[in-house]
Amino acid sequence: MVLRSKHGSIQRLDRRGDSAPLNKRAVLLTIPEVATALRISRSSVYRLFDGGELRWVRVGSTRRVSSAEINRFVAEHTEAAS
Repeated sequence: MVLRSKHGSIQRLDRRGDSAPLNKRAVLLTIPEVATALRISRSSVYRLFDGGELRWVRVGSTRRVSSAEINRFVAEHTEAAS
């Protein structure tokens, strides 16, 4: 399960319920997990792939997105308050 803390950092619960910031460990997320982390639809995730905005890796016949890539994407698309 992917969570976002009140400070905006993305976290993932392991099977025991422990959480650690995603950027603190290497994690490959499924498409539904990416959609949940970014709070967008699965089809929007695929549009980001097709547009080259979000990078992915192939694992067998599936696509996965690293936690580092999620953090990079958020950082590059964060705008300063005006």
